[in-house]
Amino acid sequence: MKGKFLQFILGVLTGAALFGGASAVAAGIAAEPAWSPIFVDGQQVQMTAYNILGNNYVKLRDIGKAVGFNVYFQGGVQVDSKAPYTGEAPAKPAEFTDDLTEVRQEMIRLINQVRRENGVAELAVSTALMDAAQDCVRQGFRSHDVQYENESALRHGYSHGIGSNLTVFTYNCNTDIAQTAVSHWRYSPGHFQTMIAERYDGIGVGVMLRDDVAYCYMFAGNSNGVNPYA
Repeated sequence: MKGKFLQFILGVLTGAALFGGASAVAAGIAAEPAWSPIFVDGQQVQMTAYNILGNNYVKLRDIGKAVGFNVYFQGGVQVDSKAPYTGEAPAKPAEFTDDLTEVRQEMIRLINQVRRENGVAELAVSTALMDAAQDCVRQGFRSHDVQYENESALRHGYSHGIGSNLTVFTYNCNTDIAQTAVSHWRYSPGHFQTMIAERYDGIGVGVMLRDDVAYCYMFAGNSNGVNPYA
C-alpha cells in the first residue's frame, strides 16, 4: 500500500506549490481550502488541503507523516520511502578528518581475517604505510596512480615494494565503510589476490569520506620487494 500510495502522490504533486495560509494565489491561480475528508488505509487523517482548478493538493510533508516516509530539504526536496518521517535529513558519518581511526582499524582486522581464512599470515601494521595510504586517499583518486602511490610510500619512510587496493563508493548513514571496502576487494579477483598474497608482510590503510563518497586504500608492503621509484 505504502509504495503505491507514494508513487501516486508523487505523480499528483509534481510541480505543485506548497501553501501556508487559508487561501493563496500562485501565478494568478487561486487556491482555496478543500474540506473533503482524507483517508489512509481506511483511517481518516488530518491534512491541510487546497483546491486548485478542481484538484486537491496537500503538503508532501503531511503525507510523509501520515503514510510513514521521510521528507526533508537538502539541496531540494528529498523523499526517503524507506525511512520513517522526521522532517530532518538523516545523520551522515562524520566527514573526513584525520581521525577515522576505528574505521581504519576495522579494515585491517577484516583484511587479516580474509588472510587467515585463506591460510596466509596476518599483515603487521606499518606506520609508514598507514601514512602513505592516508596521503593517497586525500588526493581523491578514483583509479590507481601507481607512481604517486609508490612515491608516497617513499616519502613516508617505506622504501620496499608495495601492492595496493583502491575502492570508491557512495555511502549513507547505514553503510559500514570498512565492511563495504573489504567486501569489494574480496569479490574482485585482482584485489582479492593482493589481499591474500603471501609475499606481503605489512599493511597500511587510508579512508576519506567526502560529499557522500568513501575513498578507501589498502597498501600491502613487501619487505623483500623493491620500490621501482626508489
